[in-house]
Amino acid sequence: MSGIKVVRPNPKLPVITLGCLSIKVSLVSLLHGDVNLENVTVRDLRVPLAPEPGRKQEAALHFSQISGRLLISGEQASLENLVLRQEHSILTGRMTLDTKPDPVKLVIHLQSPQVDLDSLSHMVALEDAGSSSGPQRRRAMLSTMDTVVERAMKMVQGELVLKTDRVRWRGETTGKGELRITAKNRRLTIERLELEPPGGKIHLRNAIWPVGKELGSNLEMEVRNFSYGFLTRETPSSPMRSQGVLSLHLSLASQAPRVSDLLGKADGMFQVGVWPKDLKTASFDLWVANLLFAFLDILAKKTASQVNCAVGNFVMQKGLMTSKELIIDTSKVRVKGEAKLNFANRTISVHLEPRAKQPQFFNLETPIRISGTFDQASAGVSPGGLLGSVINFATSPVFAPLRRLFGDTLPEAGKDVCRSPQTWPPAADTAEDK
Repeated sequence: MSGIKVVRPNPKLPVITLGCLSIKVSLVSLLHGDVNLENVTVRDLRVPLAPEPGRKQEAALHFSQISGRLLISGEQASLENLVLRQEHSILTGRMTLDTKPDPVKLVIHLQSPQVDLDSLSHMVALEDAGSSSGPQRRRAMLSTMDTVVERAMKMVQGELVLKTDRVRWRGETTGKGELRITAKNRRLTIERLELEPPGGKIHLRNAIWPVGKELGSNLEMEVRNFSYGFLTRETPSSPMRSQGVLSLHLSLASQAPRVSDLLGKADGMFQVGVWPKDLKTASFDLWVANLLFAFLDILAKKTASQVNCAVGNFVMQKGLMTSKELIIDTSKVRVKGEAKLNFANRTISVHLEPRAKQPQFFNLETPIRISGTFDQASAGVSPGGLLGSVINFATSPVFAPLRRLFGDTLPEAGKDVCRSPQTWPPAADTAEDK
């Protein structure tokens, strides 16, 4: 069978379009007795995630090929010896569906020697997107996510488990990976998302549940010693455009009407450290990463120095992320700053003050301000900063020798602030923030 498309999905009564023939499938009313199909293969299957009348853009699951042994008995169905092919990934396992309980029970267990995340990411596609801009596509995906999560909590219970010995991501092969998602009592939980990149680890846990007419959420994420270079490739086969490692710890709790609003209402903490090795022009999917690395590159070139690290420690209240500590350390200059990121109205405000590590005559240390929206931010001289820079410049012949005399210098390698990506953030700092 080919050319199969599922439209208006409903676990109780799906509609399958097969060429010009439409069949409403009800496991109870249509089928009497047992069905045993030894070898069923479906190619190019597209399942709309959140169909709405008159909606031009629609996210859909796209499966290149699914095959297995289909067993149907009464209100229960299972797909044994399941093989799911998606470009460079081949997953095997079992899927069962029981339509008797309300909500229906769906259990999917998959495993594979190697999973290609790039090919699996193509399973979710925004159809009929045309020439939509980035913000339009983002809004469409967020709207779809809201609908999918809401329907999943109301209509499905069960679990999805995916295990693999190796994960391939943008041309790089890492260690083991595991994903476990459960749906129970209208609570949708990513119980475990773990990846083991060389020398590091990535761990994420997230739960969403109804609170009256709103949604509650808890999010925990930890990344240790992650080599981010391959993420800067234009394609999985192209060379890396930047290299280095990062570590972070994120802990957020939130309550909002929709999933897409949770970050704008969140409370919690965020700690991040970056240790660049090569600051070629980077290109990330995250705007904040592009902004950070563009600034680090400019700073390194202007000061003719090597960037040692960039470290940030933030608290978040009602969607407003404020820095407790923000330091960029280079071999010749140290930059301290303050930052505010508002996820409710998507605006950013950063004030940075550079300081030469060694006292210098006639050194102009001009504060920098970055402000704007998440989609478009600009940098310039901080208000009032130029006057202070001129005063420092004029008085440097007097104060520079005094700074040297009293040892007012900073270590070139930045060991006092950079610490190590294997241990960042320190346990003491984590405990204090919690």
